[in-house]
Amino acid sequence: MRRTATTALLAIGGTALAQPAITIEVDNPVLMPGESTLVTMFAGFDSSEDYAMGGLTTDLAISTGSEGWSGAELVFPMAGPGTDPGVRSPAGYDEIIAGQVHHPFEAYFADATNPIAFWQATYTAPIDVAAPFDVDLTTATTRYAVYVDMHAYLSVSRLDDLTEGAATIRVIPAPASALVLAGGVLAMRRRR
Repeated sequence: MRRTATTALLAIGGTALAQPAITIEVDNPVLMPGESTLVTMFAGFDSSEDYAMGGLTTDLAISTGSEGWSGAELVFPMAGPGTDPGVRSPAGYDEIIAGQVHHPFEAYFADATNPIAFWQATYTAPIDVAAPFDVDLTTATTRYAVYVDMHAYLSVSRLDDLTEGAATIRVIPAPASALVLAGGVLAMRRRR
């Protein structure tokens, strides 16, 4: 399975991010008509300074709008109280609110995974594709907060240092041989 990350901030060898960043992973970045791919967004932070991701509010701008998208949901544990997977709009998804609870005095600790998945949805390419086109994805974030210490429950903004996420899904027409084959099958069915 091919995967693309939207920013080059994921370090080699599975180490943590070097700065706050949203990344967008596309399971299959090249689709033919009717094919689908899972898109997952991740929130990362500088683990040398901070303990865990707290919460964020972001919009996902989609160059082709929200047509063809389904199953938008937050990913546990970033689906804490007061969160929302966003509202579909002509521009994509607005007001995605994700976050997790951290309450060390009650012995409830946030998941310190870095980067941590917070949102996912499925994109399905349209059936009638005459020419290749790109589906460009970009984030526009208004809140990005981290828990700085395992033993403190307050979060701190890292919005000023944030690198926004971006990715592209390429949709290509079916190869001519597939169209000829499909046309032949349909013609055979009609003759029966």
